[in-house]
Amino acid sequence: LTLMIFPFEATEVIVSGESNGKIMRLNLQEGDTVLPGSSIGFIDTVQLTLRKQQLLASKEALQSRYQSIPRQVAALQEQIARLEREQERFENLVKADAANQKQLDDLRAERQIAGKQLAAQKESLQNANSSLSGEVASLDLQVAQLEDQIAKSVIVSPITGTVLAKYVEDGE
Repeated sequence: LTLMIFPFEATEVIVSGESNGKIMRLNLQEGDTVLPGSSIGFIDTVQLTLRKQQLLASKEALQSRYQSIPRQVAALQEQIARLEREQERFENLVKADAANQKQLDDLRAERQIAGKQLAAQKESLQNANSSLSGEVASLDLQVAQLEDQIAKSVIVSPITGTVLAKYVEDGE
């Protein structure tokens, strides 16, 4: 798109669109006066808009894969709490010579293993969520790029002046 605008200072300015594509609307004719910042037309953004919607749908799908760490580890935490109660009970039984030390040692070992499983599961879930966050951030950047391209599809007059020549029409 090229427009020649003759501002009042007697210099010629050529206005070009910042985006490539089909001109959907160009709201001016030769001889029209334009103001700075006024929208004088726009370039087709259908493909950009569709790509943006696709990225937003992908983002939504990724966000649905976030893991709720408390919900995922609740069963292991309950198992650890049960083992701690059992361990306390067996400690009292060993003190009273009603149970042997091996049973208590086995409970302690089982409790330690469950604790390590809990830590590993939390770390795994946090890593998965962190990875998803990175992917979502990447999609956010791509959406921002598309929004910038869509914004640049609006043809704006940079100055006040009169249109001297119009080298394109709607649909070109």
